[in-house]
Amino acid sequence: MNESSPNSHSLVPWVDPEQLVCSLSSGQLLMVDPQRHNALIICKTFHAEFAGPGAAVGGPLDVESSSVVPIGDVALLHPRSYQERQNAYAKRLHWMRWLQQITDNPLSAQRARILLFSLEEFFSAEVVSQLPDEVLARLVGVLPQTIAAARREVSYPTAKAVGLRVPFPR
Repeated sequence: MNESSPNSHSLVPWVDPEQLVCSLSSGQLLMVDPQRHNALIICKTFHAEFAGPGAAVGGPLDVESSSVVPIGDVALLHPRSYQERQNAYAKRLHWMRWLQQITDNPLSAQRARILLFSLEEFFSAEVVSQLPDEVLARLVGVLPQTIAAARREVSYPTAKAVGLRVPFPR
């Protein structure tokens, strides 16, 4: 794995999702670069998990991953110390709690809208439009058709007006 300089612990930016799956399944602990607008959606057998900036990936968390969808200009880092590993695990839990807040909503259409709105707020509508409906649906436990219907809406007035917005954590 290439490193850009002797002091850097950054790996080369990832572009091949299949290579990402192999790296995550190897058991090696990495973390999503906390200094970039990047993330991974890690698909498991029956659900998907979101790992945003700073989150731990790989290691014991993602051994049984079936696929990975990179978002943004993804770069992964090797945590260099015990504290960095602890912080990365804490950040992964942070992202899991963020998704849990969305999935706690009993209405599937609102879960889909809130997810899309939150992702577009952090990335962009253009970036989010490239993400497969099937993958986004697995994040919040809805059908792909529900994500597609939410995408067709011009805006997300229900999420904004009713205060159902779950801000994208920073």
